[in-house]
Amino acid sequence: MKLLVVEANERVSAALGAALEEQGLQAVCASTGRAALELLDRARPDVVLLDLVLPDCDGFGLCGAMRAASTVPILVTTARGDHLSCVRALDLGADDHLVKPYNLAELLARARAVLRRGRLAEPATTDSGTAPAAAVPDEPFEEPPTDLLLAGRVRVDLRERAVLVDGAPTELPDDEFDILAVLARRPGRTLRADQIVEEILHAHRASLRTALPTRIASLSERLGPSRLVESPEDGSYRLPVPEPYA
Repeated sequence: MKLLVVEANERVSAALGAALEEQGLQAVCASTGRAALELLDRARPDVVLLDLVLPDCDGFGLCGAMRAASTVPILVTTARGDHLSCVRALDLGADDHLVKPYNLAELLARARAVLRRGRLAEPATTDSGTAPAAAVPDEPFEEPPTDLLLAGRVRVDLRERAVLVDGAPTELPDDEFDILAVLARRPGRTLRADQIVEEILHAHRASLRTALPTRIASLSERLGPSRLVESPEDGSYRLPVPEPYA
């Protein structure tokens, strides 16, 4: 699978491109609308990941232009709570959206999903009247449930960015929720501090790196006395394996 990453922040696009290539995928990156349209025609990507904030053009206009030029699936990225931008982009032809900061696993799951929908929409026969060759299916990928029950007391809704402790809503700062989301997507797995920081893909990763122990201590305190965030060794963190989902 080849992804066209349209992202104004070249540091973010480079990190994302490297992460995609580590997964055995191809990534081509564009930091402007003009470059994105050129790569759409030249590179023929399977999926476009489109950030709506670009230096040389309106992201919505670019989304519409891409849809007019191609049937390639388009995933747009939006800021938290920016529902109007999401709706507008979908009306212009986008196939799905991701809320920043997003997780690589979620990106891959959504990319596979829009590709599957595209294959289902293909005509049953070719122009010659013969059945088209069957598409080779992607390797199975199980998208993490959006509603995670952790340690029986804490429920994390990754899609709505909501946390309940003993059924009561618990407000978390954005960075603490993002840390919790990274751990919640990998229950039982121990992650190093640098892995957590890289996963979040914040613009200010260096500052978060130095502040991570403090932010995790604050997160643990907000989640109550159960010490949900475990630290099996210095500089590493994990959440326990969830109980069976209701």
